[in-house]
Amino acid sequence: MSRSVVLLALCVLSLAAPGTAVAGRGDSVDPALMQPALNASFGPWECWRTGSGIVCDGARTTSVEGVETGLVCDGQMVYISETDTRWQRRYGDANGLALKTTQHVDIRGILSLSPDMSGPTLRGAGHFQEHFEYLVPGDISTRTDKYSGLDVRVTGPGVGLVLHDVGVKVFDIDDNLLFAGGPHPVVEDFEAAFASICDAFAALGA
Repeated sequence: MSRSVVLLALCVLSLAAPGTAVAGRGDSVDPALMQPALNASFGPWECWRTGSGIVCDGARTTSVEGVETGLVCDGQMVYISETDTRWQRRYGDANGLALKTTQHVDIRGILSLSPDMSGPTLRGAGHFQEHFEYLVPGDISTRTDKYSGLDVRVTGPGVGLVLHDVGVKVFDIDDNLLFAGGPHPVVEDFEAAFASICDAFAALGA
C-alpha cells in the first residue's frame, strides 16, 4: 500500500497558444524548456514568464476501483477504490531550471476485503500539501519533499479512528526522513500502522 492511502478534486487548466499572453501573465513558454522535465501525467502544462523566471501549472485526477493494496488480513487481500486529485505549480528561473514546486493533494477512498466493496468497509482520506525545494536549481538529486497536513486517515463505522498520520514530514530524494513533527505512525512503523486496518476489519466481523 502506498504511503498516502486515499483523496479528491481541484482544477482543470487550459493551455494557452505558444507565444501568446494571458491576462495578468507574461508570455507563454514551451513546457519542454523546464528542467527537470515536468511530470507528463499532469499535462497539458501551462507555462509563462514572470518578472524573475517561469511558472508552470498542471493538474491530474486518477481513480481506481477494487484494486489490490498489497495488505493482507488473515489471508484476505485488502482492496481499495479511490479518487486522487493533485494540482502542481512549478517555479523555475529564467532558463527553466526548477527552484521549487507546490503540490496540493486530495485523496478519498474506501477499503474492503472484497474487490466489489461489499461487506464491511473503512474510509480513507488524505489532504495535504507537498513542497519540493531544489537546493541546486534544476538538480533533482538535491530536491527535498515536505509534506504538510493530513497524510493518512482511516476510519470505520463502530470502530472510529483507525489510523491517523498528520503534521509535517521532510524527505530527501532517496526517501530518507530528514524531519518529522506530529504523530507519524506510518513513518515510525509502516507495517504496524497498517496492521491496525486488519484489527479494524476483525472488529467489524470481517
